Amino acid sequence: MEQQPETPFGLKTDHGMVVCQDVLRFLPGKRLVVRAELDDQQVIVKCFYGNNADRYYQRELTGIQGFIHAGIDTPALLGHNREQQSLHTIVTEDLGKVESLEKVWKKTTLDDNQRRCWLHKAAILLARLHHAGVCQDDIHLDNLLVCNDRLYMIDGGGATVSTTPLSEKQARHNLALFMAVFFPRYDRFVDDVLSAYAAENTAAIHWEKTDFLKTVLQLRKWRERFIQKSLRNCTHFRVESSQRHFAAFSRQYDDAALQALIANPEAFIADGKILKLGRTNTVAIVTLDNERKVLIKKYQSTKGLLHKYLRTLRSSRARKAWLNGHLLQFLGIDTPTPMAMLEHRAGPAITCSYIITDFVPSTHAMAYFDPSQDALPEWPQVSSDIGDILITLKRSCVYHGDLKGNNFLIRNNKPLLIDLDAMTSYKWRFCFQRLFRKDLERFSRNWKDNPRADALFRPVIEAWEQAS
Repeated sequence: MEQQPETPFGLKTDHGMVVCQDVLRFLPGKRLVVRAELDDQQVIVKCFYGNNADRYYQRELTGIQGFIHAGIDTPALLGHNREQQSLHTIVTEDLGKVESLEKVWKKTTLDDNQRRCWLHKAAILLARLHHAGVCQDDIHLDNLLVCNDRLYMIDGGGATVSTTPLSEKQARHNLALFMAVFFPRYDRFVDDVLSAYAAENTAAIHWEKTDFLKTVLQLRKWRERFIQKSLRNCTHFRVESSQRHFAAFSRQYDDAALQALIANPEAFIADGKILKLGRTNTVAIVTLDNERKVLIKKYQSTKGLLHKYLRTLRSSRARKAWLNGHLLQFLGIDTPTPMAMLEHRAGPAITCSYIITDFVPSTHAMAYFDPSQDALPEWPQVSSDIGDILITLKRSCVYHGDLKGNNFLIRNNKPLLIDLDAMTSYKWRFCFQRLFRKDLERFSRNWKDNPRADALFRPVIEAWEQAS
């Protein structure tokens, strides 16, 4: 099955005829997940087919049975069977109205006490899994469903099951992997997670918080590799590739209006509002055919043949900005949403490139903290929020490369970080540390002629320098 089937459709199983009503997930040639009706009951049916159907089916079934054995909440297993040589199905309970923990966690109305409550429940769930010898390797927040204030674990295919409890090392690593899924700013809840976990698994009482946090940071750095998915076809992204161009789209914004811009960016730039016209880049606000305003930045070398040749040996600046935009989102740092990226090619050489982001009406930090205007009551909070961005960059070993005040936009008294084409994430702290001093010095220079802003940012800079 290479094309997503239209609903409704019928599926004959050993348990009877299943009427499939909604497609929840479709992986061509591999898997189909549907909401369906079986004997007047709403169910979820996972269908496995293709070359590795039997392996994926058995892995999913074993994982679900492991969840049940561990005594954690998981949708009831209603049936499973091999209908044909190439098609296997697993039928589970449909919980009805549910939300993923991912969606719940993103709610701005959620306060710290509510977040602690959800982390407490998740830590207990993981402790019980580990005691039963189950390790959920694919541990992200979409695999935890919230229903009637309870957490349900799904996706047995991401779990490994053994007959003995996980070793202390395995358990600590898996719990750290769970914490690495969250933005760095939520590391402040590590004490709550460790204490809740230790209440179920007493071996964790002796775990050192410092060592545990170090593992969390290492695993979060390892997870950064998932950002590369923005350069290939997958659930959230679509790419086009040929000898003449490469384009990547966020599926959320991939419509006819954005595709028209990618097809002829120069025409849109010519009709748009030019913000910058430099030797190596052009920045413009353009209006799409659907009246949406976006920001487009074009990179093209005009510094001679040698410079053009050397640039072709590296990733395009638009590609770097595209990846770094998604990196900031991964770290929970606000930045204009990256919508698409385009490279024009002549064989292996990239002749020019474009990055398209959402247009954010805003004021840059130098104007926001203008010494000639009256101080705003929001200044202390905004400066503190900028400090949080800087500390997150440092803890994540990310070097920005140009932390001038103009590269912080302030929208509704909330800061966003821009100008990402020089930003670099380092695997090793010793490589990052020398460049961090450059970011520190550049940011400090912003306020030398602005005493009020300097007074606001002095404690911010000190906290940034001392952060580890």
